[in-house]
Amino acid sequence: MTYKNPYMGEQTWPEVNILETLRQRNPLVVCITNDVVRTFTANGLLAIGASPVMSECSEDLKDLIVHASALLINIGTLTPDKASYYKDAIALAKEHEVPIVLDPVGCHAGAYRLSVVLELIHTGVVSLLRGNQSEIKAIYDTLNPDNKKDDSTTGKGVDGAQVEDSAVIAYRLARLTNCPVVATGEEDYVSDGTRIFAVPHGHPIMTAVTGTGCLLGAVLAAFFSAYYPCKNRLSIGEFLAYALAYYGLAGESAVQVSDVKPGSFSVAFMDSLYTLDDAVLMSENRIRPVVVPDQLQVYFISGTQDVELNENRLLSVVEEACRGGVTCFQFREKGVGTLVGQQKLELAQELKQICAKYNALYVINDDVDLAMAVNADGVHVGQEDMRLKEVRNIVGHKVVGISLHSMEELHKTDVIYADCVGVGPMYATSSKPDAQAPCGPNRITELQAEGLILPCVGIGGITLGNAKPVLQAGACGVAVISAIAHADSPYEAVQQFKTLVGGTV
Repeated sequence: MTYKNPYMGEQTWPEVNILETLRQRNPLVVCITNDVVRTFTANGLLAIGASPVMSECSEDLKDLIVHASALLINIGTLTPDKASYYKDAIALAKEHEVPIVLDPVGCHAGAYRLSVVLELIHTGVVSLLRGNQSEIKAIYDTLNPDNKKDDSTTGKGVDGAQVEDSAVIAYRLARLTNCPVVATGEEDYVSDGTRIFAVPHGHPIMTAVTGTGCLLGAVLAAFFSAYYPCKNRLSIGEFLAYALAYYGLAGESAVQVSDVKPGSFSVAFMDSLYTLDDAVLMSENRIRPVVVPDQLQVYFISGTQDVELNENRLLSVVEEACRGGVTCFQFREKGVGTLVGQQKLELAQELKQICAKYNALYVINDDVDLAMAVNADGVHVGQEDMRLKEVRNIVGHKVVGISLHSMEELHKTDVIYADCVGVGPMYATSSKPDAQAPCGPNRITELQAEGLILPCVGIGGITLGNAKPVLQAGACGVAVISAIAHADSPYEAVQQFKTLVGGTV
């Protein structure tokens, strides 16, 4: 959708052509993969417009890595010698700054496989972790020994069962490993540790054809290496979600030709990977944003009006709060003497950099144009602002939040276009002069009983002393202004809120 953005003047964002960019770059992907899928993987990479090369020893890799755009390590046919080679390969890729995609095939099926995967992850240089949902859950459970394991979701062999809360696990694991995580299943999820996306495309026949999962790791490696030209428009999470959508759409297209026959599907799938273009990929909403409770636990809202109109003070407070563990920051610049125009734009850009540094979700209050101009993670609007459907049409896959105060507003609001909700004011507040009368924590319970299923935060007058009832009423987290902005130590205030939320929900 094209529209005039007052913050951008005559400038417009260039059109995103992901597949065209990939094919023009023709990235060389070095594949250390399992014995079963080498031919399928090579043909698949050629079909998408990349160049494959297979490597089986360190001496060979030393010559290849200098020309590589990405390295795939797939542990499908694991041996002790190969495990040693994987470590050598990671060291070489790190030396030459080549991104590494790790496919932990079957790591949920045995302790040895899992130990090898964990050792590779602990190098700290894996660029992307791609597995089925059972594999991803096994890694997450092991890295979180206090996390209660759910054996009912464990897959068998290298197959993966659909795991509940896979979006949450992908988000948490991405933050733990400091790299994007792709978890595939009936619905795929990808998280970069800040955003989460769901991708519903594909067909069950793909699990009946050996190599489709392993090829996906190689395809993601090729896409990862082609991200740079798109980085100003798309987060790495959204970019990878489109790569997943492309792969799934190719599978759906192949089924129409092959009529759900595994043998003919393989040929048709290669043809679909080759012919699918950006027009098809971008023609509909191929991916959808997901907001999980973790992202809303400690939701800090502030602008210069909350720090005596001091821009440097705001930047310092936000940095300290993010360092303390704020999961979401909303830039709300409103009131007499606050910034407008270019000054507001520049401050918003600086705040975005701080949030990105700490993987905090970055949301703009009310100002859709500003959110688009700085490519924020999301926008939050009130009941008197732009209609949600119009907001969604403009912002695409950004997070969209909406304020709710009453049952009447719930019924008249098109919440289908929103991802999360702010309910309030919980208590009397001085941070918002035009705030409505307090509705109390019970309003959250009432709205959820009336059908509100989106994750929500309580907002308005919340302090450490009165936050617990808000969480007990059903909120995922608390949205706070003064209790952090005016704290002697915003870092310590956030830490205390994190402890409170973690012990209550």
